[in-house]
Amino acid sequence: MDRETLLKLWTDSWEGDIWIAPWAKALAGLTPQQAAFKPTPQRHSIWQNVNHVAFWREYSLDLAAGKPKPSDAERDRRNFEEPPAATAAAWDAARKRLADTHKRVRDAIANPAVPLDRLRYHLAHDAYHLGQIMYLRALQGLPPIE
Repeated sequence: MDRETLLKLWTDSWEGDIWIAPWAKALAGLTPQQAAFKPTPQRHSIWQNVNHVAFWREYSLDLAAGKPKPSDAERDRRNFEEPPAATAAAWDAARKRLADTHKRVRDAIANPAVPLDRLRYHLAHDAYHLGQIMYLRALQGLPPIE
């Protein structure tokens, strides 16, 4: 996929008028309790999915910037990280982190000096987790995003 197409799709996935729910709408209005909901203890919450997506975006951006990989222990700790507490401030911080990483990936995609080899896979990866988030919304009886 060429850089220009990837950039448009990436930008639209945040708040574009596309046929799937964009990230901004999927997370808008969720309470911390809704974001922390798990259908069973072994499953991930919306919040954990948000943390997971943000972590892997940061991971790829750091690699593109030449930073070292985190240790296996750090990666395991931060992958699908549980929320610190189901507070409005903590949920706002998680959503802000996701928005910031979305912008940083968008800026990296727009920069011809940044290789797309890892970044291009985030579109599909993130769409997969966005689908999980939409399903977790449905399990809580929340209305679909139109």
